[in-house]
Amino acid sequence: MIIISSQAPEQRDRATNDARKEATLASWEVGMHGLDWLTALVQAGKARQLSGNGYPSRYTARAADVLPLLAGGAPPNAAGSPYHPRQVTLHPDRMAACPADQELTIDAWDQS
Repeated sequence: MIIISSQAPEQRDRATNDARKEATLASWEVGMHGLDWLTALVQAGKARQLSGNGYPSRYTARAADVLPLLAGGAPPNAAGSPYHPRQVTLHPDRMAACPADQELTIDAWDQS
């Protein structure tokens, strides 16, 4: 489960459940290779991985580097990957209101 939030990690950790829901820009479930897009951002220096244990694996990145990947109305897909995102929820109004330099929190929860 991937959740992209407009909150910085510290804000997200302190927020109530309602505040977390209101700050969610996008979420979806994904299978194998579903984090390839995020790994590519880290390798390009456009995202930073803060934790990697899956409960959650946490990343930060600027809105300008993440939100264009969602502009097509679906989560990014790794080239040649057969994974199919499920339960996709996008909030275009919230994404549009997000400044380009906003630090986003991206949590990837291992649901196994």
